[in-house]
Amino acid sequence: MPKPADTAPLVDSTDRAALLREGIVVLEEDSSRGCRRVGVTGVGTERVREAVARRLGHHVEVEVLDELPRRIRPRRCVGYLEREPGRLQLRFVLCPDEHVDEILVAEDDDAVVVYATVCTPAGGDSVERWEGPWHVYLDRPLGDRAVIDGCVGSAVAYRNVYESLFDD
Repeated sequence: MPKPADTAPLVDSTDRAALLREGIVVLEEDSSRGCRRVGVTGVGTERVREAVARRLGHHVEVEVLDELPRRIRPRRCVGYLEREPGRLQLRFVLCPDEHVDEILVAEDDDAVVVYATVCTPAGGDSVERWEGPWHVYLDRPLGDRAVIDGCVGSAVAYRNVYESLFDD
C-alpha cells in the first residue's frame, strides 16, 4: 500500500526489501525542491517504474538510472613508479564509493601498456576524490620502456610520491 507523501520516509527498509525482491535497487532518494524523487536500477524501464509506483505511490518521481546498480568504466592512469624491478605502481583517482575492477597489462620491447577499469555506482557522482596506488607485475623490469595508458593512448607521467616524504 502506498504511503502518504507527508507522513513517512520516502523509502524505508521494508520498501527497499520489497523492491529488491523484484530486482529493483534504490540508489538515490530526494525529497528536496518540493518533489519526491527516487533513482533506481532494474531491468525493464516500464516494469521498474510501475513496480516502484505501486510500492511508493504515483506521487513519487521515478528515475531509472540503469539496469544494474554498478557500472564498469575505463579510468585514466595519472602516474607510475617502478617500486622495484618488475613491480609497477600505477596511480588512479577514484571517488570514495568506487574501486579498481581490473588492470590489464601488455608489454613489448618499447612500452608497457596499461588499461584499467573501475567499478562505479550507476547513480550520482561524488565531488570527493582520492588518489591511490595499485601494483602490477611485469614480465621483466621496466627499463627504458614507456608506460602508456590504453584508455587515452598517451604516455603516463612518472610520479614518485615518496620523494616529498623524505626531503630534508
